[in-house]
Amino acid sequence: MYTPNSFLVSDQSTLFDWVERWPFGKLITCQRGQLDINSYPFLLDRDNRMLLSHMARANPQWQRLMMADDLAVCFEGPHGYVSPRWYSQPDGVPTWNYLSIQVSGRAELIKTGSEARSVLERLTEISEEHYGDGWQLQELNESVLTQLLKSLVFFRIHIEGITGKAKLSQNRSSMDRVGVIRQLQQQPDSQLQQLAALMKDALRQTRGD
Repeated sequence: MYTPNSFLVSDQSTLFDWVERWPFGKLITCQRGQLDINSYPFLLDRDNRMLLSHMARANPQWQRLMMADDLAVCFEGPHGYVSPRWYSQPDGVPTWNYLSIQVSGRAELIKTGSEARSVLERLTEISEEHYGDGWQLQELNESVLTQLLKSLVFFRIHIEGITGKAKLSQNRSSMDRVGVIRQLQQQPDSQLQQLAALMKDALRQTRGD
């Protein structure tokens, strides 16, 4: 991932926080020239530096996962367009602010039914906590759950590298950054408001507030 020093985020705790906040990632594998890109929800195990997830058994990516020559998982945070008119100086150009995390590692299939069920339960609990109304896996009929588990392949990715990029107008003046933040805060899109909050935090750190 191309990352100028001004946009580089290397603090592992911060990167793990972001993965947990935006856990829907793209798994990219390349095996003998066969490129597969699919999106999955991921569960981060911080202590063991692992990502856990699942895919449909009908999805051929899992059969190439173990033998992949290259493997990466990409997570995207909030992003948004920045208009030059939002700057205090007329020397700006159109750009896009965003947050991105890239993980590299090696994959391993989860083979026991008990662990597969545990992963599904934890993924469901976290997703319901943030986005749902408290639905639990136990609400499924046991026979339905058994069939569901059979239709899925569970896997873990051992994290060997993680890098982050936060392009939040750090290359602009403080006045310009404030102007962009104000414009984004006024937008009805909640994603743009999240982006404004990230920019505000980054500006505060730059100022030493």
